[in-house]
Amino acid sequence: MNIGSPVILGWETLSEDEAVEAAIDEFGRDPTTSVAYCAFAALGARDSAEYRFWFDLFMKLEKASHVGWA
Repeated sequence: MNIGSPVILGWETLSEDEAVEAAIDEFGRDPTTSVAYCAFAALGARDSAEYRFWFDLFMKLEKASHVGWA
């Protein structure tokens, strides 16, 4: 991956489910961790739409994993 290049090409056109699958293909089999790695990889441009996309998806997955936890 080059600095400034997208973590996953075409991320803008992916549904959330497709993005999770692409993240798993790139970084491993745990969905939340894989999406977090995508957010970390896009972190260089915190104001970018790509970073916000991956971070928001990570937060959604993280919240879903804690439903009923408290």
